This record gives sequence, C-alpha cells and structure tokens, in this order.
Amino acid sequence: MNLHDPGHGLRRVNTTDFLSLIALALFVTYGVTLLNTILPPAILQPAWLVTLISALLDSAPLALLGLGLVHLVAYLAPDDIQIQARRDAIARWAVGAVIGFLLLFPLQIASAVQGHGLVARSQNSAMQVAAERAQEFQRAIDGATSIEDLQQRLATLQGPGLQLTEQRQSLTALKSMLSKRLEESIRSSSDVIRSPWNPSVWAIIQRTLRVCLLAAVYALAFAAGSQRRACDLSLLREAQMHWDLTRVRMVRRRQQRLEVRQRQQQLQKEEALEARALRRRQADAPVPSPPTVTVTALRALPADMAYFHQLSVDGEQKQVGELT
Repeated sequence: MNLHDPGHGLRRVNTTDFLSLIALALFVTYGVTLLNTILPPAILQPAWLVTLISALLDSAPLALLGLGLVHLVAYLAPDDIQIQARRDAIARWAVGAVIGFLLLFPLQIASAVQGHGLVARSQNSAMQVAAERAQEFQRAIDGATSIEDLQQRLATLQGPGLQLTEQRQSLTALKSMLSKRLEESIRSSSDVIRSPWNPSVWAIIQRTLRVCLLAAVYALAFAAGSQRRACDLSLLREAQMHWDLTRVRMVRRRQQRLEVRQRQQQLQKEEALEARALRRRQADAPVPSPPTVTVTALRALPADMAYFHQLSVDGEQKQVGELT
C-alpha cells in the first residue's frame, strides 16, 4: 500500500468519519437508555436507587466503547484540528463520568442500608404475624372442652387436623402435646426468619460487592481516557504520578526515621562503652597513700649571722636586767 496515494488519505478520512458516527451513536444510546430507566426520579425510594445504579453500570460499556473510538479517531487523524478539539472536549466530559462512578460507592452503601432496613422490618412483621397466629392456636387449644371441640377449633383456624392415634389420647395429654408442638414451630420459624443466612440479606451483600467492583473498574477505565483542562496527561496517569511521588516521600521519611534511630542507637552504644571503660579505669587505679609530714632540721646559720644573732640576744637580756 502506498501511503502517498491520494486514495489512502480519502480512505482514512472515511474511516475516521465512520468511527466518529459509531461513537456518537453509542453515546446517544447510552443517554437514551439511562434516561428511560431513571425517569421519573424518586430519590428517596430504595427501588429507584437500585434502578439508577443498575442502569449506570449496565450501560457503561456503551459509553466506554464510544470514548475509546473517539481516542482512536484522534490517533488516526493527528493533523485534524476539529477532531483533536472534539477529543479534548469529550475527554474533559469523561472526568464527570469518573466522578459519577466513584459516587456509586456511597450511593450503593445507602441503598444497601435501606434494603437491610426493609428486610429487618419484613422479618419483624413476619415474626409478629407468626406470634399472633401462635397465640390464636394456643387460645383454641386451651379453650377446648373435648377432643371434638378441639378438632373443630383447629379446623376453623385452618390448622392441621388431628390424627386417629392422637384422638385416642386424653384431652389433657393432647393439649400438652399440641402446646409443645406449637412452641417448637414458633422456635423454628424464628430461627428461619432471623437467620443470618437469609437469602434477602445475602442478595444485598452480593449486589453491593458487584456494584463496588464494577464501579472501581469503570472509574479506572474512564480515568484512562479522561483529561483535565490545560493538562496533557490523563487522570489515571496523574493519579499514578501522585501515587509515585507520595510513595517516594514515604520511603524517604521511613529512611530518615531509620537513620535517626540508627544514630541514636550508635550514640547509646558509644555512651555505654565510655561508661564501662570509665568504670574499669576507676577500678584499676591504685589507692593513694595518706600524706606524710616531714620535719627538716634547721640549717646552721653562717658564722657572721650567728655572731649578730648572739649580739641581739645579749642586748635583749641586758635590757631585761635593767628593767628588773
């Protein structure tokens, strides 16, 4: 195939136009299906919330395929300004789809809470009806005056009839047996109604898991094809970059804390070694002996100094004699 052939460019234009029409048809189908499902709105009703979530998830592949075709057309015609502008506009609109799928998480949680409340009220109502029904049977059993009267009362309440073996018993024994059987029936009904394995509860749990998983998948898929204004990266790529930067910061902070901890441990080891060495030096040092006082003899005075000393002594003695 010759790429410089004029027919090649014409075929490429026809292909881009055809793919653009398919994308437009998919978007219109998605919008019509969604509006037909959620109108008229009834926000406070749990059934409408369930319908809205189902419509958004079930029709999401149409919008996702249309978004992919728009990007494919922009890739096939990189020089067409109109197609590139259309791609940028739809990519910015896809940001709203990402936000919408993320909002399905709290919306589904609210729907699950409402559904669980309905199931709980239904269980309480069923339990109340069973208790009232049991009280009617108990009053019929207690008020019977004979076996025939008891059988007639049970038939009036549309209860099970008495068997031939049961009719041969005494009225007191029959009443006691029927009362015990009624208590066991109420207990088993309560266990069934309030069981955690209730199909309605498990249906809510399964639906919540399905909605959360699909919402996360579609949010990531639309994020890969969405783009904010004045930004060359998709939302998914931006989120990856922010995540990488956050992870790098966390690793650096962890390394810094580890280095500080290692330094503190090294300083503590050095201080412990210095304290041990100091205690060892103090233990090995000799004990100092008490100081000794040495008395040195007076040096003999020189001959001339002794002479003058003798003269001063004789003069003092003379002065003492004259005074006396």
